[in-house]
Amino acid sequence: MKALVATRFGTAPQMTLEDRPKPVGKPGYSVVKMYAATVNPLSAQIRQGVLDIAQPPLVLSNDGSGTVEESAVFPAGTRVAIYGGGELGITQDGLQQQWVCVENKRLFVLPDTLSLEEGAALPINFITAYQALTRVGQVKAGQTVLISGASGSVGHALSQLAFSLGAVPIAIVSHASKIEAAQKSGVKTALVFSEHTFQDAVLDATDGQGADLAFDPVGGSLLPHLMAALRPRGAVISIGFVGGIESTLTLTDVVIHEKRLLGYDAWLETDEAVALAFKALRGFIVNGQVRPVIDSIWPLSDFEAAYDRLASRRATGSILLRC
Repeated sequence: MKALVATRFGTAPQMTLEDRPKPVGKPGYSVVKMYAATVNPLSAQIRQGVLDIAQPPLVLSNDGSGTVEESAVFPAGTRVAIYGGGELGITQDGLQQQWVCVENKRLFVLPDTLSLEEGAALPINFITAYQALTRVGQVKAGQTVLISGASGSVGHALSQLAFSLGAVPIAIVSHASKIEAAQKSGVKTALVFSEHTFQDAVLDATDGQGADLAFDPVGGSLLPHLMAALRPRGAVISIGFVGGIESTLTLTDVVIHEKRLLGYDAWLETDEAVALAFKALRGFIVNGQVRPVIDSIWPLSDFEAAYDRLASRRATGSILLRC
């Protein structure tokens, strides 16, 4: 079988397609014929050598979809999403290969209403969005929620789930060309970020109150502007740092206005929490409330083009490698 192997990390990463033996089943695991695997910021950060815990040679990607071929739990032919947790594609070989042998706890049966492409884009994006909204942000119906990077894969998940939970999402995008993409997930208000006018734009959109919550997969210099746009006792939930790992906050926001900065990391979730989140997500999917958004699908051999697409920050949804 073909496996896409990252052989060198750093500023000039190298990847190559290798021939490897097809994996053999074992107790507690299922053999899955991969359909598609994601190309996401985590994979890019690992390629760049940002995560010391990951070492080459390594097959990347920790979520995707496929069809069960051999299992003691799932009938052959079952369509599944694969959630890699903090291991697959990080400390163990991941999903950018044609077959995988995966722990049964990492497999979740896809509803008939989702395609295998959509199923590949489901796990990390929607687990992150659901848990960040409900467990960390404790979002309530009627609250106004800012979502940065709203045209991206996690942004779409946050927008759809915030709306499904009764909140009022406001999409934040970096350029006017991304407004239409953000609106695919049902947001009524989309703002183009400008550091000079952003806070006033949020106040105008919230009747002068400021937002209740902000969910931020971007980080960097954007984060303090999100904090400034909150109402007193609001909170920013930081879930990524594609825009940079350093930010500067104004302590008057924290002390005088009691605003909070909270973090979310999907890899800290327990297996039980992930299973419960997938159960909740399945209900939203079956009811037609959420659906992953795909930007592009590339053959496994076009991996460099897929990673270039991610690096361009022009993607408006999930990027997939067809395995």
